[in-house]
Amino acid sequence: MSTITAPAGASPAEFARLLMADLEPLTDELVRRILTGEHAYAESTLLSVEELREAVHTNLDSVLRQLAGELDHGLHAARATGRLKAEYGFPLAALLHAYRLAGRLVWDHMRAACTENPELLPDIGADVWRIIDDYSTAATEEYGRAVAERTGRDAELRRVELRALLDGVLEPGRLHAAAQTLQLPATGVFLVVCAESGGATEPLAGIERRLRDKNVVSYWTSEVHTRVGLLSLSTEHVLPQVLDLLRREAGGRVGVSARFAAPLGARAAVRQAELAMTGIEPGETTAAAYGQAALPLALAHTPDAARELRDAVLGPVLALPDPDRDALITTVRAWFDCGGSLAATAERLHYHRNTINHRLRRVEQLTGRDRSDPRAAAELYAAVLADRLFPLPEE
Repeated sequence: MSTITAPAGASPAEFARLLMADLEPLTDELVRRILTGEHAYAESTLLSVEELREAVHTNLDSVLRQLAGELDHGLHAARATGRLKAEYGFPLAALLHAYRLAGRLVWDHMRAACTENPELLPDIGADVWRIIDDYSTAATEEYGRAVAERTGRDAELRRVELRALLDGVLEPGRLHAAAQTLQLPATGVFLVVCAESGGATEPLAGIERRLRDKNVVSYWTSEVHTRVGLLSLSTEHVLPQVLDLLRREAGGRVGVSARFAAPLGARAAVRQAELAMTGIEPGETTAAAYGQAALPLALAHTPDAARELRDAVLGPVLALPDPDRDALITTVRAWFDCGGSLAATAERLHYHRNTINHRLRRVEQLTGRDRSDPRAAAELYAAVLADRLFPLPEE
């Protein structure tokens, strides 16, 4: 404790100037208090003693100078300390605790020096704690700004590394660093999800939190027409739950890759997820896993060939006036969906069986494919599916 004694009639500012003469021992005392306080572990492991002492010295000097009336807005030290503690990852509580200890130290020494002037204690106490409050506020605000900046930098780094993983442009030597940045295990259960965009809202909005509830870590990036996510599952047993969640949350077409065992497989998985998405009929709102349906996947693999098949088989039907074309295409689609049952097709479309049969015979005549011939029916089905996945552009 300081042994200074202020002369009778001294002002609070004079008390502060007297304490400034003891700045070095005051600094040492505050460092000791901090290193034995409730946040000592953070202080002793995240900063060296020299770094801690420098920060303490700067702030004490600034506080005392402000109490002495030498600084009007001496908050630069507080802001610098707030940024320093944020960059080192200190808990905010540890930062505020250090300022409370500083306030207590200054108050104890000024009170001890004020034995001849006890009437000054209320004013001195008010000044000390007002300034400590100002410093705490300034440090907290700068701490928040620094954390936000660091979060932004970290988010940008994660975005870059995610994009590199998905594009497959990482050299093997960088793969480990990218996985660490994204906090991904070297091996595990991974998926890539590709969600169609185009509406007013982002596809699968809020899915990260819902996946996190299932212990699934996910990172997402948005492209022109899709939103792509890399998922790391805690165990393969949650895979059905993840697929169910994606189906429920889908606002459009969502494709899911086959699972893979290491982050290096992300590039191939992106292609799988895109194909799974393309294999869903436009306008549907669901999720499909890669390999779930073989024929849509085959058509999605070769869009140009699918369009050629569509035109080769259905060309005469598609060339009809819109009402006739739509009626025939709707009927043959429903017939396939109903497993080739005339009765079920008639019930679905609300037409008489004879009307359905007449339309199907017309399709046979126009396409040259007899639906009773398995090979011809297979070609017709593939062409109808190709038309669903890759419809002619509207004129």
